[in-house]
Amino acid sequence: MKKAMRIAYDPYSNSLSFKVRREDGGWVGLSDGSDLLKYEDQLVLFSNCVVDIVSTINEKQNSMPEGLEIQFLGPDEDYETLEKTAKRVFDQRGGAGPLSCKHIGTFRCADETLDSIRSDYETIAAEFAPYLPGGERYEGEWKRIGDGIVKFDETISDAIPVCVIGNYSVGKSALINSLIGEDVLPSKMNPSTAKNVEIIRSDEFRVTLLFPNEESEMEPHGFDIVEERLHARPDDPRGAEIAEKLNAITESDGNNEFAVVRNLLDALNEGQRHHSEAEFLSSFGWNVVVELPFRKSLLDSADNKIVFFDTPGSDNADVDQQEHQEALQDLLGEQTNALPILVTSRDRTSGRSTGDVMHMLDEYKDNFSSPSCLIVLTKCDKLTKSELQESVSSDIRNWHGKSIILFTTPIGALGERKGDDSPWLDGSYEETFESWRSRQLGAKRLSLPDYNCYPCGRRGSRDELGVSAELYDTGIPSLEFEILYYIENHAKYKKCVRGRRDLLDALAVVKEELNEQKAKASKAKAKAQKCKAEKRNALIAELDAIQIAMACGLDEELASQFQGELDRYCANLPATMGRIYDDLNPDDPFAMDEQLNARIRRHCQENLIDAAYLAQGGVRDRIVEIMSAHAEDFAEKLQGYVSKNESHFSDFGKTQLREYLDKDLKPPRFSEVKSVLESLGEVLEKATLIQHAALRLLNNPEGAKSSWVSWKAGFFEENLRGKTDLFGKKTPGLFLVTAFTKPIKGYFVQLLEWADEYREHIKGELDNDNVLLSDMEDEIERLDATVRDLEGRLSAIADAEARLEGILEPMETRCQD
Repeated sequence: MKKAMRIAYDPYSNSLSFKVRREDGGWVGLSDGSDLLKYEDQLVLFSNCVVDIVSTINEKQNSMPEGLEIQFLGPDEDYETLEKTAKRVFDQRGGAGPLSCKHIGTFRCADETLDSIRSDYETIAAEFAPYLPGGERYEGEWKRIGDGIVKFDETISDAIPVCVIGNYSVGKSALINSLIGEDVLPSKMNPSTAKNVEIIRSDEFRVTLLFPNEESEMEPHGFDIVEERLHARPDDPRGAEIAEKLNAITESDGNNEFAVVRNLLDALNEGQRHHSEAEFLSSFGWNVVVELPFRKSLLDSADNKIVFFDTPGSDNADVDQQEHQEALQDLLGEQTNALPILVTSRDRTSGRSTGDVMHMLDEYKDNFSSPSCLIVLTKCDKLTKSELQESVSSDIRNWHGKSIILFTTPIGALGERKGDDSPWLDGSYEETFESWRSRQLGAKRLSLPDYNCYPCGRRGSRDELGVSAELYDTGIPSLEFEILYYIENHAKYKKCVRGRRDLLDALAVVKEELNEQKAKASKAKAKAQKCKAEKRNALIAELDAIQIAMACGLDEELASQFQGELDRYCANLPATMGRIYDDLNPDDPFAMDEQLNARIRRHCQENLIDAAYLAQGGVRDRIVEIMSAHAEDFAEKLQGYVSKNESHFSDFGKTQLREYLDKDLKPPRFSEVKSVLESLGEVLEKATLIQHAALRLLNNPEGAKSSWVSWKAGFFEENLRGKTDLFGKKTPGLFLVTAFTKPIKGYFVQLLEWADEYREHIKGELDNDNVLLSDMEDEIERLDATVRDLEGRLSAIADAEARLEGILEPMETRCQD
């Protein structure tokens, strides 16, 4: 089986991995000590390392006559570079066998991925429109959602930030001037006041400055530069005042808008030269934004808006660098897709100061479009050919695999672009340029691109760049070529990565907020349930306290109203007893006693108990009337109870209770309680029988009758009226107990049952979760509505989220051996 190496390169993560095919066809990773391991341990650009990688594979692995196959999983353009490189390496160095390449898989191209991510962004932004800036829900805690989503706009904008970083006095400003084509940035400046300048390619001239407001907070003010003067926005009166003062300070000599910008930056950086306005000038913030055209630069051909960041040097021992350092870190931390350019001079490529800058750039590598930093050496016009040929520090040369190192003379390029007819805004540049031009006219002429280090073998020729030989020799067009190459081939990959991450991070914020809202809703509902339980217990206690209180002695009070009936009945008792006696057999006293008991009981039931109890307006009617009055009082209290506690009931609860009470709260329909005289038991005392028998033996029947009637009538009357024993304890009479006490108790039991029925119904209503309020219903409804809203929106964009999750994965896996 033919030997094979497999290379997997992810352009989105800038990661490389290698596998070697075993003799049995299986695949294993690199062995310990492999020269290729260094590429797996760091972020790299494949195109920067491809020559070294192929050379190593050819040297270490291509050991069989049948040759070696390099299988590649990665972008199409990188595969093309790999094929060309493999052919060139084999042609130049040979090997045991031929090198061949096979493309086994690829990734979506950056343009296709960006289009897909933009489409998903539009879906997400449309679904979450109320949460975006200007939307009805863009406030408070919800701003995180909107800010996270719209951050995508900034990430995938057409702006390409280029961060020019380097130590003090290595020529960063001169380099940017050469790329712009005008010496607009001051090079010699006060290091303690130097600003962080942002230069944006634009068709117009504008500048934005930070100036403290009345609360001492820095506030941006934008100025257009028209007819060589600063003009504030019409709606910025404070800006108009600032513009007037700055125009007086920075008045140009009638040159052009570039001169206005230059004079402004000079004033801001060297404020102490304007003694009368030093305090005013020192008040401006560290960051300055300048927009101007790049008409003399190759970068003017880019479709993107290029933004240069010029930062003060970070190793000046004369000043405290703390503020500069913090400003630089803030700048790097804000980037999402920047191209870093490390600027240094030939004599400062090694050492601690340059190492510190490299370390800082590594800390913010995730914010750059490429893990590889362009290394630009300036002031090369002063170097000899032998100095240019000396090897650059290995720390820089091997930084993130293999670095592109470019030799330049920015002032030489700037002079060529300005031409002889344009005056220098920075007089110190002129001498340097003339020296360079004189050298180029002689035998010591240099073409700096000849000394550039291109690990990928890629370089733009003068014909490709379309510039003069004089400008090409300065090395600046080669730098512009690299910047344009990075913009086209690497910035878009990073935009995909950051844009996708922005959207997924925003959705993660949505889910986080959703979970927080669910937790808050759950907590609120638990609290509401507790509150409802407390209210229910209090309401039930109050409801149970509504009792029907029966007045003590009601039976006696009613009985007193029917005392006449009892008196009349008792007055006729002797006659009644005599008539009953006449119908009995006096010679059978025991039978006579039982018969008397039955007849007097029946007589009393009919002529006293029933007569008083059943008569119209009698005892029964009076008891029912009193019980009904108690029922009405109870009903009124229930109505009052509901009215008093309405604030605790939901609208549903109020309706339920009102409808129930209005419809069903009626006086009870009492079932009849009968008043029945119970067995008289010992109504007829046995002692009376003995006396009656004795008188009958003495042949005194009238005396026996009279004695019997008197004793029986008296004893029965005492039982009807009640009596008091020797200890003063009163025993209720049969009339009171039978006609009043027992019926009152019977009707009262019905009344209590009736009241309990209503009370239990209300308690049952209180058990319903939607009857009682907890004072948290609005909050719970708001939270539940938010949860439903977020869940619905997340569900609606689920397909977009799924696409984002897998958009950067390899695709179109081809035939693999």
